[in-house]
Amino acid sequence: MMIRSGFSMDWNLLPLRLLFVRVSLAVLIAFLMTSPLLIGQYAERSSLCGSGEPDIDASGRSVKNPRVRAIHSDDGNDTGSSAYFIRRDPYLAYQLGRNLNYREFRTRDGIFDRSIAGFGGPMVDPTCAKITTNNQTSCLGCHNLPPGNPGGGTNFAKDSGFGRNAPHYYGAGLMEMLGIQIRAEIMAQLDTDGDGWISVAESSAGPDPVVVYPGAAEAPIDFGNPGLTGGTTGIPRFNHIIRVWYGGDVGGTIQVVPGATEIDGNLTTHYNFAVVIWGWGQRVPPSALNPTNRAFIWDPIKVHSGLESYDPSTTDDPDGDGVSLPTLAGAIQFPATHRAPDEGNVLHPFGFSQDDPDGDGYLTEISEGDLDLGEWFMLNAPKPSFAGTRKQFGQGIQLMRKTGCAECHVTDWRIRKQDTIFEGDRRSFDFDVTWNEQAERLEGRLIELCDKIGQDYIPRREDYLVEGLFTDFRHHYMGEGFFEKAYDGHINAEWRTAPLWGVGSSFPWGHDGQSLTLKHVILRHGGEAEVSRERFESLDVKKQNQIITFLRALQLYDIESLPADIDGDDLISDHYHVAGVDTGIERFNAEWLFEIPVKIQGKTPSSTPFGPIEVNSFAATNLEDAYGLLLPFRIDSDLDGWPDAWDVAPLMPGYKDGLNN
Repeated sequence: MMIRSGFSMDWNLLPLRLLFVRVSLAVLIAFLMTSPLLIGQYAERSSLCGSGEPDIDASGRSVKNPRVRAIHSDDGNDTGSSAYFIRRDPYLAYQLGRNLNYREFRTRDGIFDRSIAGFGGPMVDPTCAKITTNNQTSCLGCHNLPPGNPGGGTNFAKDSGFGRNAPHYYGAGLMEMLGIQIRAEIMAQLDTDGDGWISVAESSAGPDPVVVYPGAAEAPIDFGNPGLTGGTTGIPRFNHIIRVWYGGDVGGTIQVVPGATEIDGNLTTHYNFAVVIWGWGQRVPPSALNPTNRAFIWDPIKVHSGLESYDPSTTDDPDGDGVSLPTLAGAIQFPATHRAPDEGNVLHPFGFSQDDPDGDGYLTEISEGDLDLGEWFMLNAPKPSFAGTRKQFGQGIQLMRKTGCAECHVTDWRIRKQDTIFEGDRRSFDFDVTWNEQAERLEGRLIELCDKIGQDYIPRREDYLVEGLFTDFRHHYMGEGFFEKAYDGHINAEWRTAPLWGVGSSFPWGHDGQSLTLKHVILRHGGEAEVSRERFESLDVKKQNQIITFLRALQLYDIESLPADIDGDDLISDHYHVAGVDTGIERFNAEWLFEIPVKIQGKTPSSTPFGPIEVNSFAATNLEDAYGLLLPFRIDSDLDGWPDAWDVAPLMPGYKDGLNN
């Protein structure tokens, strides 16, 4: 057993314990259902239609599993740990991560810090407060267009009263893999001695500019000059999408120097960096916000929900270069610039953090295992699609290239096959969505990207062509049309090139959401994009409308209701059977791909104002078994969110720490 908690299970007592837990769960659920204190605190809808309980959902789209902190392990044999789900039951891992993203957290989960709608983070002045904090109970509160999906579209106040537009994160895994790949390609050109750092000599000898090749037929992309502003001192002149940190000699090895802002030739002699894929733009430091999907979970869930993550995977940096070992999902992290807020300075003997940074009494509000599963969902999140034919797609790209828009909105990227430099496609599956011209609808196809070896599902790590992404992963000066007057009066005008996939569904538009039409956001372009805007303006109205129509066809979709070929027979059944029950049209629902698939309730009496009808209820009849609620590291006998393996009082609810309420 390799598990951070150090907890050891007596496997000989397991059958008796499971029998006891089944009984105790039933008793406790009955208690919770009748307690007036807790009736208003439902965050899940797990009961069957017709049961008379308030937590029912015939659509099956609500979160079904109770809130239980996931326990991290590196060993897939630790049944019910995050490693077990990712390696042995990857679709269940995906669903658990999906539900973490979509869950509405409650007071008893530790939601919010001591004040609601407070301020967080200073501006550069440095007295003015920046973002409004403690304002969402769920990731889905902002990322919700289309509803119930990893969407975007919500505008919220950040840096400025004009707001920021929340991005969708369809295809998040592909975005992250490309960001890490860009870094690897640049490092391969600069780090000639292979120590993981860029020295002054290496930065001076590096190519100017340093370029990256997207693959396919795309031109190389300039990421700036790796040389220092002062020759042998200063900062590298990279594009601002690259976040830099600095290191110096500590006991014969180069280590991160916290707080350093440049190479001074004395304390700091080397630099390292990450490519930041999430966030529109930050003035200080000048780059975007989060370099990985994992950081994209723990950072906003702290800012917007006051939930603090304890995450050793974020800080696992054995050689001190500011780059962690890969997580269970295979992504390196960057502790030099991005560290989860709960450092775990004081650990409970079971392994969870007792730090409680916000002082609200709720410990390890988001666990390392939670982040494993949330990251796995984001890695495998389906990508956007094009609601048109291949011919129409090609015609749209030709128009984009004619105006010069495709110089920044680079169409295609290729994820390189795993080798000594690149990591390959780390996903477990691809959900390929294309336009069916005869049916005039989008349709999906599930493609497995892993092989089952023994008990484990292992990603193949092959190459993959990411079509229709439309970004160069760089920051650009965008002119007055995109000026942001910050709270403190500073002007920000440099922004990350927005990926255009899904742009047709991503209303409103622009970093600030101030554009209510696609044409308006195009005409706002200036600065480095001024020539492209002028070319667009010079087109006749018909050609302009063709470009707008093309952009509108770059669409998001409802992942779980889209007709799709899931079983690989090249057909989409009107009566797709799972666990012996007709689920209706064949579609992607991860619950039906678990090792123990969810069995839906099926035909159930219902009523309308016009009389009784029969509905197909998608509530789960085998929730415990399908979701692994009785697995050793998942059992939560008292339903307080603390798994028994971490709970000092497993039969007495204690929402704060397993013991106290």
